[in-house]
Amino acid sequence: MKRWTVGLSVALVLFAAGCGNPAGTDGDLVNGWGALAAPSVPKPSAGQCWTYKGDADKLAVGPDLAEVECTASHASETFKVGEFTGTIAQKSSPPAEADLTEAFAACQTEASNFLGGDWHDGRLILRVLAPSAKQWAGQARYYRCDLIEVSDDTYTIAPRTTSLKDTLRGSKPLQLGCVKVTTDSKGSIEDFVPVKCDTLHNGEYTGTFYSPDARPYPSDASARRSLLQPGCKTIVARYLGLTDAQYDLNKQISFAWSTATPARWGYGDRTARCYLMLEGNLSVSRSLLANGNVPV
Repeated sequence: MKRWTVGLSVALVLFAAGCGNPAGTDGDLVNGWGALAAPSVPKPSAGQCWTYKGDADKLAVGPDLAEVECTASHASETFKVGEFTGTIAQKSSPPAEADLTEAFAACQTEASNFLGGDWHDGRLILRVLAPSAKQWAGQARYYRCDLIEVSDDTYTIAPRTTSLKDTLRGSKPLQLGCVKVTTDSKGSIEDFVPVKCDTLHNGEYTGTFYSPDARPYPSDASARRSLLQPGCKTIVARYLGLTDAQYDLNKQISFAWSTATPARWGYGDRTARCYLMLEGNLSVSRSLLANGNVPV
C-alpha cells in the first residue's frame, strides 16, 4: 500500500511538471461539466391506477400502493395532481387533517367534473393523498386526488378494470340508490349495502347533508344528532315528496345517516349520507322516490 501511494505521488509530481494539460482539456477536473442534479421523487400523474389491499379509508401512499395499468384489476384511480405551496410546503412533515383543506376542495371540484356529479351520490370515496414522510423529505410537494369504488358504507373496495370517468353521467352506473340496512344482534346499524331496487330491500339513499359551517367534528353523540338529524329529516322528506310536517305522520319510514370520519371532517368533508329505512320487517322491491305517505 505504501509503495502504491509513493508511486502515485511521484507520478503526480511528474505530470504536474510535464508539458501542460492534455489536449482538449482546460485543467479543470470536471472540464466544465455541470453538477449532478439532486435526486427527485417521481411525481404521479392523472390517469394512473393503483392496487391496494384494505379498506378505502386507510389507503395511503407507500409500498402497499402499487401502480398498475387501468385495464388491470385496481383499487384506486388518480384523476388530478396538484402542488402544496406557501407555509404548508415549508413544513417539516407531510400535511394532514386541516392542512389538507385546500387540496381536498380542489380534489372535490375536479371530481365533480371527472365523474359528472357529486361523488357523495355514488358508490365512491374521494381521497386526497399527501406524499409519504420519505417522499416529503425528498422534497416532494404534490398531492394526489384519488377515487375509489366501494361496495358498502364501511369502505370495502370494489376492484375495477376500467376508469371511473363519467360514471355519474348518463345512466349513472355508480349512483347510490336502494340499500340493505344490516344490523347487529342489538339492532344497531352495521352497514348500508347497495342493492338493485328490484330486489327486496329495506332502505334507500336519499341525499347528502352538508354542515352549514366549518364547525369542528361534533365528537359528542348528542351534538352530532342535533346537527345531522334535522338536515337528514328534511332530505328524506323531500325525497318522498313531503314536507317535514307531512313526514312526521309517516309510521312506516324512519331514517339514519352515515357521517364522514373525524379525519375527513377535519379537512373539509363535513357531510353525512342520509338513508330512509323501513320500520320493522318491512321491505320493498322498488324505489320509494316520491312515494309520499302511501303505505308500502
